[in-house]
Amino acid sequence: MGNDFMGRILGNILGGSRAHQQSPMAGPGGLGDLLGGVLGRGGLPMGRGSPLGGSRGALLAMLLPLAMQWVQRNGGIGAVVDRFRRQGYGAQANSWVSTGRNEPLASQQVRELVGGEELLQLAQQLGVEEQEVASGFAEILPQVVDHATPQGYVAPDADQVLDQGRMSLEQALDQLRMH
Repeated sequence: MGNDFMGRILGNILGGSRAHQQSPMAGPGGLGDLLGGVLGRGGLPMGRGSPLGGSRGALLAMLLPLAMQWVQRNGGIGAVVDRFRRQGYGAQANSWVSTGRNEPLASQQVRELVGGEELLQLAQQLGVEEQEVASGFAEILPQVVDHATPQGYVAPDADQVLDQGRMSLEQALDQLRMH
């Protein structure tokens, strides 16, 4: 369940459709293959001076579990959606939960909602510029909420699915780091 969730999110974020074709960790087209194709098999670039900043897909793949952790630290999917609504971004948040088209989120809106200090810490952790993290969050958050609410509402198990997906992604990333 978590692997399928992650495969769908990564497939959408990275613009591929392979994530929808098979179980994400088993066989060709899975989460492991998707990450491998995005990041390469030569290991995972990390830290300052890494080529991570030069690869948008790699940045998004590395940022995704961190964004998911941020959602969990801030009360889960429902609480984050409510936070967006209270901050004046209800149209965007509602579109992510609904089954229709997702409204975009701008980097500046991410800065307001996530906070500059949090973005700076993530940027330092990944070894990239803060603007890259804000831009990545702007792509990732709508997808995370959208895929956690496939029926158009926040289900009681949405945070559990999110957590399982995050753990699956972290395991896949750890395996790539070892190669």
